[in-house]
Amino acid sequence: MNPTVRVDERSCLKTAELLKQLHLRKSFYERPFLRISAPDEIRLRGYFYSVAICHQTYQLQNKKLNLFGWDYLEYVFTILMANENSLLSPGSLSKMPVDDLQAKLALLFSPDGLIQNSTLDRLEERSKMLIELDKFLETSFQSSLLNFVETTGSKLLNAGNGFYESLPLIQAFADPLRKKTTFLLKLLEEAGMLSIRDPENFIPIMDYHMQRVLLRIGCVRTEDHELHHKLVSRTPIKHDTEIRKACIEAFRIISGVSGHVVTKMNDFFWSLGRSCCNESPLCQAGQCEKDPCTFFEIVELEEHKECYFKSECKGYTDRNFRDLWQPIIETHFY
Repeated sequence: MNPTVRVDERSCLKTAELLKQLHLRKSFYERPFLRISAPDEIRLRGYFYSVAICHQTYQLQNKKLNLFGWDYLEYVFTILMANENSLLSPGSLSKMPVDDLQAKLALLFSPDGLIQNSTLDRLEERSKMLIELDKFLETSFQSSLLNFVETTGSKLLNAGNGFYESLPLIQAFADPLRKKTTFLLKLLEEAGMLSIRDPENFIPIMDYHMQRVLLRIGCVRTEDHELHHKLVSRTPIKHDTEIRKACIEAFRIISGVSGHVVTKMNDFFWSLGRSCCNESPLCQAGQCEKDPCTFFEIVELEEHKECYFKSECKGYTDRNFRDLWQPIIETHFY
């Protein structure tokens, strides 16, 4: 039986050749979130907690600060780390009632300080995830993330103790394709807090922005008319496993040929998807949806008046590709 989704290796190779010429801005890795001065335990909790609740952030925004999704999470947790906020203290969440934490999170992500105007949704779900994480550390690691990290040996796979083996025990990191875990470790490496000793085991980070980009470029193709229609019409589907796995394989190819490590695929293609290839693609609209453009902020370019990938993008000339959207599913994996 033919698969309903496949990797277009030729398109991946062409995309990789273009990517080979690009470089990431050094300033992106020197932002306050990664360079904050705080005790190591506090910094670890800032990174772990922010990533744990980073999923389906379509509504998360602070228009006054021009912050959306992950940028708003990063902004808030930078402040929490800088102030050594009690929410980041070991054991502070393990016995906290869910309702109390919900209220605290709502206030943190309310542009005007009113709970009812918070833009962070799914508050009960996110609160339970943070409480579970703190209980996990309290029960097995003396409430210390430093202890937990030490037991991993800085490895993804380590006889049952590696990050990819231990973190899935917690609901926030239960994704079998390890999106949040890999993103977290990417941040920890960039923050200078660890260096993964078995990087060959990394699974490429895959979220909805990157799925959309790879589908539109043509690196991943749908061979099923019904699935194609659901993606274009943004009809919810039960799962996106086949598409995510194909996208992950596409990134392995692109990473290998371009010379950029697999975790950096996130920085190129996530930024492209959220700014240049979203509701109104740059190649058609003539401008990015976000100002400033995330792709231009992260990638070294002299100017950014048109999409860098348009010469090899199927969606630039073919609406059948351009109208594709990421799978609409109910998930907390990304």
